[in-house]
Amino acid sequence: MKKLSYALAAIVVLLAPLAARAHHSAALFDLTVRDNKVTGIVKKFEPRNPHTDIILEVTDAKGTRDITFEGHSRNNFYRSGWREGKVKVGDKITLIAAPRKDGGDGGYVVGVVCADGSQF
Repeated sequence: MKKLSYALAAIVVLLAPLAARAHHSAALFDLTVRDNKVTGIVKKFEPRNPHTDIILEVTDAKGTRDITFEGHSRNNFYRSGWREGKVKVGDKITLIAAPRKDGGDGGYVVGVVCADGSQF
């Protein structure tokens, strides 16, 4: 029984880094595309670690819908000029985002143009 416990503990220790790596993977996104811009109304802007969550209400040829984006960490946004209150629910902003490789809505945010024209 003791050997089984040690074996299970070893498996957990060995697999934990793989789970963490998968969580932080950007494999879903085409990071070679750096000029994809999406404009919409902020429904959620939650800068946090390890990734920021942004939901925009977007109106385009497909209609009006909410699109979820992932972004850099709160720390990275702060270093690039974001400050608390700079982006608020209801603001119209433009995201510069690497698109999803599968062609779906959303992407990985690499830049934000705020309602006042400032960027981070």
